[in-house]
Amino acid sequence: MEKLKEQLAKNITQYFELEEQSAELLKDDHTTVDFLDILVSQKLYSDAINLLSHSLPNREAVWWACICAKPISDDDLSKDTLLAAEKWVYEPTEKNRRLAEFYAEKGKFGSAASWVAAAAFWSGDNIVGEQDPKIAPGEYLYAHAVSGSIMTSVCLQDDISQSDLFEKYISHGLNIANGGNG
Repeated sequence: MEKLKEQLAKNITQYFELEEQSAELLKDDHTTVDFLDILVSQKLYSDAINLLSHSLPNREAVWWACICAKPISDDDLSKDTLLAAEKWVYEPTEKNRRLAEFYAEKGKFGSAASWVAAAAFWSGDNIVGEQDPKIAPGEYLYAHAVSGSIMTSVCLQDDISQSDLFEKYISHGLNIANGGNG
């Protein structure tokens, strides 16, 4: 998978907490791709989403969350918020990152779109005002927001089973990991 940070899964999973069943399956020599395959085959979707969001580069991870949040972003604020995140994906400038910050805060982190916008903002090198001394976001903070957005997207849809949604959304993420557009 050309877009995944190819490394040992244990090096990525240290940045989020695995469910007990997933942790028991993780071996020291598993690559991220190996472990992702195991998690999906065992239907350990939450950990698969966490692993994939932490393994994709920032822009690709944010794009993945945008795709997943779109079906439930039906009010004006969510649509505008999602557009701000997408704008950053297409053109990752500081101006667009700050626009994503504005919408993440406006949405009060209460929607999948708001979490996507937060992920775009947290993909930069400074999370405080531009005039303040720089404070970098925590490592993989964007990935936590991506995972939160995707999990919210799954939980807020009731017209399809959660298992089907997890598989659909993971499929989108894998398509992106393989160089596709989701």
